[in-house]
Amino acid sequence: MKRLPTLVEGLDEILNGGLFEGGVYIFEGPPGVGKTTLANQIAYTLARRETRTLYVTMLAESHARMLQHMEQQIFFDQQEVSANVFYVSGYRELDKGGLKAVVELLRGELMRHRASLLVVDGLVVDSLEAMTNDSVRQFVHELQSLVSALSCTCLVLTSGNSNALSAEQTMVDGIFSFEDHGFHWRAERRMQVRKFRGSQIIRGQHTFCISTQGVQFFPRLESLPLADTSVKLGQGVISTGLPALDNVLHAKGLFIGSASAIMGHTGSGKTTLALAFASAPNAAAPSLVLSCTELGGDLRRLGSEMGLDIEAAISAGNLTIKNLGHEDESMDEMGHKLLRLVDELKIRRLVLDGVAGLADTLAFPERGYRFLGRLLMELRRREVTSLFTIDPGALAAAAGTPLAEGVTGWFDNVFTFEPEPSSKRQVNQRILGISKVRGGGAAELSVDIFRPFSA
Repeated sequence: MKRLPTLVEGLDEILNGGLFEGGVYIFEGPPGVGKTTLANQIAYTLARRETRTLYVTMLAESHARMLQHMEQQIFFDQQEVSANVFYVSGYRELDKGGLKAVVELLRGELMRHRASLLVVDGLVVDSLEAMTNDSVRQFVHELQSLVSALSCTCLVLTSGNSNALSAEQTMVDGIFSFEDHGFHWRAERRMQVRKFRGSQIIRGQHTFCISTQGVQFFPRLESLPLADTSVKLGQGVISTGLPALDNVLHAKGLFIGSASAIMGHTGSGKTTLALAFASAPNAAAPSLVLSCTELGGDLRRLGSEMGLDIEAAISAGNLTIKNLGHEDESMDEMGHKLLRLVDELKIRRLVLDGVAGLADTLAFPERGYRFLGRLLMELRRREVTSLFTIDPGALAAAAGTPLAEGVTGWFDNVFTFEPEPSSKRQVNQRILGISKVRGGGAAELSVDIFRPFSA
């Protein structure tokens, strides 16, 4: 069967290629969850490829009001209105003649505009419940026959749910459920494909966001098809950025593609060591620092105070510092953002400062362990050497459970700043324990983390 790609970021990936031509798909969910924005986004994106859309509204709200909201979206193009995107109201037909009159309206308008995509927006639960199951079933049957004969794909947008719309749900080709999931003071937008005929899909719930760019979907990272299951560590070695640490490692550095965890409580030196690693890149191996707790300006100042070549690396384009996890980003959104930056900037050294930022999401307590494992696998597949800082207390507080010990099982190397009381150590010194090294071992190391690294 021929596909109709939606061209919406992440959605075609979930659907394994897009919708099917001639199919009828229900988008269901509460008002304000993003169904109308998504349908318009698909319509205007397809319009750039000269694909026509007939958009039929069943509500009393005027098209002008809808378009006013769409004007804020980057995908909207006023020139496409009545050129490739045609708006028609079906409110009067539904009110006067019921669903049968709506079908006749759709038939005439589809033939007149020769549209490849039909959107029926606003089939409200209350109005459908007032009709018999037979009339609803007949409507869906005629709708399917109509779009199949005209090689047109149909989206039905409704505020219904699985109980209220059972009549047509048994007959359509796909059902997409949207929700605004809230937990305490946080919320995530989620979508689940509950039914999809003709193809395998990525099942389960996927988060999405709405911005001026439209709707963006973030498929569950651990559920994506594996491109290569036999990814191994690279043969080369790169410096940790700290010569004293390189010297006690048997490999004299970190294997390319390895993932390292730096454990320690606040103020122990995790970020300082991470910045030393990130500030030793070159044009062939650029670095990326993603901070979940501190602002980029603060990290640059800290690196400069420690004698690291942070500013020089940034000026040369070899180091990028960005924040991660702000504005209620979901765990999957952060994961996809991280990998996108790695690919776009051709990153070879990665620092994620503060795994607790990933854990402070709704999905982490249930999926965090598998998610992190898949994220590290994707980084290794890209030959990215990564370093993650972990504060066990902050991670436990963010996730609501003490997960630190289990999470470290995914890492190739684990370094721990021991909680040595200041009375038992020399001034400006920390004890760095090396509890796990892939391909070798090392002894305990006493490191003066406040000595300028350039010295």
